[in-house]
Amino acid sequence: MFTQSQSAKILSKNVPNFPQQLLVLGTGWNELLTDANIETEIDYQQLFGVKATVPGHQGKLVIATLNQTRVAAMVGRLHMYEGFSAHQATLPIRVFAEAGVSQLLVTAASGALNPKYKVGDFVILNDLLTLFLAIDSPLRGPQFLDTSQLFDVKMRQILITIAAKTHLSFQQGCYAYYHGPNFETPTDKIALRTLGADVVGMSTVPEVLQARWLGIKVAAVALVTNLAFVKHDHKEVLMESEKAADKMVKLLGKYVKSSAELK
Repeated sequence: MFTQSQSAKILSKNVPNFPQQLLVLGTGWNELLTDANIETEIDYQQLFGVKATVPGHQGKLVIATLNQTRVAAMVGRLHMYEGFSAHQATLPIRVFAEAGVSQLLVTAASGALNPKYKVGDFVILNDLLTLFLAIDSPLRGPQFLDTSQLFDVKMRQILITIAAKTHLSFQQGCYAYYHGPNFETPTDKIALRTLGADVVGMSTVPEVLQARWLGIKVAAVALVTNLAFVKHDHKEVLMESEKAADKMVKLLGKYVKSSAELK
């Protein structure tokens, strides 16, 4: 893996004018770019010196214009269960922050712990359960982060308004981090639900903490691809993400244009 300074130099040569909006496109969310005007694509191996290894994660940075809005999109992410530390997995966030990103939208697939949630629901996140990342935080040094309100109110409201007006099934809830690559045991799921989590997944939390630590405004939305208390596998996650592709495009396409107007 390259150092931050190495990656920053490579990025500045390829994208001298980096967009202010960054999207992290999790499993199944990359359909957003199908009709976008692609300006630049850089493979993670070229930019960071590593490959994305998870099915559904292409592992590249895309600069594109979507809905008349220029954005940067991480098509896939680096997960800790691939062998990266939390600090390594969030290298892209630090590099893009150095390049000038001020807004981040994180997307993910997730399993529903809340019995009221259904497969296909969008969950606009209002909090995170970070306890199980505590032993390997992406943050370094005595710069203490206030996590009382991780997600930007205005950015969240844009997502809520779009979902409501376009009649998308959505919830608001808390996402719990789980390291993986194994799925949670039945007792794990009971414990997470008891602690207040509504959905669970193997990403999102490191990126959000790192971004907030760097002063970037953040919003996040997870798609429920499986019910956590029902037996499932990664193929099912991919399948349900594909089913929801049109709805994902509708939500994020409208979001990037509206959020570009935020100050």
